[in-house]
Amino acid sequence: MSIDLPAPLSRYFLLANGEPGAHVEQCFAADATVRDERQQHQGHTAIAAWVAQTRAAYQQHVVPLQLHVQDGRHIVSAQVGGTFPGSPVVLTHAFTLEEGGIVALDIH
Repeated sequence: MSIDLPAPLSRYFLLANGEPGAHVEQCFAADATVRDERQQHQGHTAIAAWVAQTRAAYQQHVVPLQLHVQDGRHIVSAQVGGTFPGSPVVLTHAFTLEEGGIVALDIH
């Protein structure tokens, strides 16, 4: 299934899936914050390390399934598969966008 996502979100999912040429700076604001697995990562360096660590640990593949906008946030349900117990699962990615970039991402 293919859904129409704003450009920063499309670039994020390319990054999350390990696409060559996809970089944190292409989708996240410089001081963006990501919250995932009860941890917080802020700024390009920390977010890039989180992406690399997650890909190495789980070899995940993320497929966006559905998008809706609620309270100014873009909420994406995505199927996440990889080398973790219970794979695949559907997780909610709640994005806050400002000036063409992601300033916050909460995954649960």
